[in-house]
Amino acid sequence: MRRRSGWIIGGTVAAVVVAGGATALVWQSSTIPAPSSPAPAPVATTPAPAAERAQEKLDALLTTCAESTALAPPEHCGIVIPWGTEFAGVTGIRYRVETLPVLTLDGDSFTATGGVLVATVSGTGQDGATRTETYRTENWAVRGDIAITDDEVDIDIW
Repeated sequence: MRRRSGWIIGGTVAAVVVAGGATALVWQSSTIPAPSSPAPAPVATTPAPAAERAQEKLDALLTTCAESTALAPPEHCGIVIPWGTEFAGVTGIRYRVETLPVLTLDGDSFTATGGVLVATVSGTGQDGATRTETYRTENWAVRGDIAITDDEVDIDIW
């Protein structure tokens, strides 16, 4: 029995060595594809001329907002002034645009960020004295809906 056991053990070892060599040979001869990054998801884009026209339209709207002489910030302009705690009454607000927000289109909506707006408010302070304060926002932003056709750009600021 010892002789037979020797042949069985020897044959098994030889089979394992041959199988291991064959596996190594196959792995070395086959090319493993390089890991690839997933394909980027398509981003909603609009042709540059449409985006440029939309930015021009938004700039015109926000410039009109800044020209307002009303005693309250104009609606749909993204202008918020925290004057309520300092003033009992307002007699005037002047706006100065230092940087207009930059528009980014996303299908039928948009965001515009990065604007800088300065508002100078005049009126009567809570103590009854004449008061003037200047407020500056370095993150003036607006969002809204947009429709762009060959003929016009329609912007609705929320």
